This record gives sequence, structure tokens and C-alpha cells, in this order.
Amino acid sequence: MTHALFLLLLLLSGSLGGEILRLDPKSVYELALKNNKEIQKLEHQIKALEVDQQLAQRYYLPVVYAGASLLYDLDKRETRTNTNITVVSLLYEFQKVRTRSELSRIRKEVAQIMLRQLHLDLQLRIVKLFTEAHLYRKLAEVKREEMAIAYVRFDRARERKELGLSTDHEVYRLESLYREKRRELLHAQQMYNHALLETKQLAGLPYETLIELSELNFREPSVEFTLLKDSALRENSSLKIKELEIKSYEEDIMAVKQVLKPRVNLRLSTNGSGVEVSIPVYDASRHYRLEYLTSLKNSLQAEKEGIRRSVELIFFSAPYEWEYLKASLAEALAKDRFAEENLTLRRSEYELELAFDLGYAMAEKTEAERRLMEARYKLLLFWAKLFSLAGREPFTLLE
Repeated sequence: MTHALFLLLLLLSGSLGGEILRLDPKSVYELALKNNKEIQKLEHQIKALEVDQQLAQRYYLPVVYAGASLLYDLDKRETRTNTNITVVSLLYEFQKVRTRSELSRIRKEVAQIMLRQLHLDLQLRIVKLFTEAHLYRKLAEVKREEMAIAYVRFDRARERKELGLSTDHEVYRLESLYREKRRELLHAQQMYNHALLETKQLAGLPYETLIELSELNFREPSVEFTLLKDSALRENSSLKIKELEIKSYEEDIMAVKQVLKPRVNLRLSTNGSGVEVSIPVYDASRHYRLEYLTSLKNSLQAEKEGIRRSVELIFFSAPYEWEYLKASLAEALAKDRFAEENLTLRRSEYELELAFDLGYAMAEKTEAERRLMEARYKLLLFWAKLFSLAGREPFTLLE
């Protein structure tokens, strides 16, 4: 086998396979919505909370009690039985009815916010998986070319040694370099396949399915960081959930503060009917419960402030990170242009004794393309994370 033929086979290796399922981010997202267990769990929780909210608003639903007693009269030496059926319906319970209804509404709203954030996290996860897969695939291409060059040099050294023109030292050195490049290639292929497997897991596809991921076309948004920060402080899921949790404690505190909390029941019984009114006049635990609930509320307020400060920090530092990523992209573009020009020059000078120079130029060009891809994808992930924090869909960044 000639060196050129072996090089061609190495570069083409891994490109063969059966029927391939081609996926884009939206198709993976749609499949994930049908198969993601966390989303299914939250959807079931929301349904349960909807029923709980309806129940809280129907506090008046009656409860039916049936009772029976067996009594023995010692004087008359006879046994008497007594049966009764009682229907009790809560007509009103001051403050508790409104509090329970409001707490049920808050729990439902929290679950809906969590579901919304899970959708955003899912989109962000898909974008990350696509970028990882493409970058590792490109890295495998780079390492395949480097390995091919290293093998040809190693193989020629072995031939020269047989002719007495080289030494074991040179052969072993070039073999170790070849083995290193082969290991790096296998690692890149392993990481690429791992990204594909995670994508299949997310989409609920059989692991045996052959898939190919579409390219990510991305255009930077024309949005000011200040406006995006303001949007995040309004729409960030963690902040909204903490605000609702604080409201729930405020409702509990309001209920405990009410000293007179009359409870009105309608009782219908075979032994007598009427309206019952009960009013608690003293509760020794009230002070302790107020202190307990107030401390929990203050803890949540401090936690919310910490989250708000963390969100602000991300957006205040974002312009500096953005400038760095733009500079990295400009550098990658410049190096890619040089690599293209260098490859054109090496091709024009190509002769048999310059084959290694051409191979190196090809590998350098592929590596420049990978770095350019990486710089673009880092910008995409930068904006996708900011959009997710601000409650916006990362998919809106994709063309």
C-alpha cells in the first residue's frame, strides 16, 4: 500500500455507515418535550395543583358522617341502639379560606415558572450539545490528519532503518508521536460520540440510532446589555420564584396575626340541625409561630437579594466578556485566512519531497477552521446563557 493511499484511507475513515437520521435543534427539542421526565413530572404537578386550587375555592363542600351506638340499660336490663347521619358543611372560616386559596395559587404559579424555566434550560442544553458535537467532530478531523502525517513519517523511518539510513532512536521517537496523535484522535471521537449519545438520551431516541446534527447558524442580537439586565431582573425564574415564596409566608403571617377567626359550620343531623359558630379567644403558640414565619420570610428575602446581586454581576461583567470573545473571533478569522493562503501556497509548490509541508498545511488549515468554529460557538453560548437568565428563549438566536 502506498503512503498516499494509506493517507486517503485514514482521512476517509469513519465516514461510512447506514441510514442516518438528520436532526436540527428544534426537532431534538420537540422530541425532548415528549420524552423528558422532568417536564412530565412538572406537568403532572401543575394538574394536581389546579385541582388543589379548585378544592381551596370550594371550601363549602359538605362532609357526611354516619354514626351508631350500642347502650345497655342495667335498670331495665335491655339494650338500646342509636344511629344518626350528620352532614357538616363549612360556611366560612375567616382568613383561613382566603389564605389557603392564595397559597394554592402561589404553588401553582411557582410550578408554572419552573416548567417555563425547564423549557429554557432544555433549549440551552440542546445548543450546548450541538456545539460540543460539532467541535469534537472537527477536532477529530484535525487529529486524523495529524495522525496520518505522523504515521507516514514513522513508516518512512522504519523503511530508512531497514536500509541503514536511520536509527532505532528516530524510529521510536516518531512511533511515540504517532501513538500520541492516535490517542488524541480516539479521545476526540469518544467525546463526539458521547455528545451524540446525550442528544439521543435527551430526545428519547434508541442509542443504536445513527444521527447527524445540523450546523448552527447564528447571528448576534442587537440588544443592549442594560436592557437585557433589566429584563432579567423582572423575568428571571429564580427571582420570581423567591418573590412568590415570600408572598406565601406573608399570607401565613397574615393568617396567624388574626386573633378572632370565627368558623361557621352548617350541621344537618337526624338528631338535630343548626348553624355552629366557634371563635378561638386565645392561642398561646401564636407568638412563636409569628416569630418562626417572620424569620423564614427574612431568610428568603436575603436569599432573593443574593440572587439579584448575582444576576446583576453577570450582566455588568458581560460587556467585558463580549469584547474578549469578539477579539478571539477576530483572531480566529485572521489565522484562518493565513492558513488558507498558506495551504494555497503549499499546493502550488507541491512536489514529492514537499509532501510533508502540504500535509502540515492541510492540518493547520483544519485546526484554524476548528478554532474559528469554537470562537463563533462561544459567542453563541454567551448570548444563549444571557437570554436564558433573562427569561428569553435561546433558540431565538438561531437563524
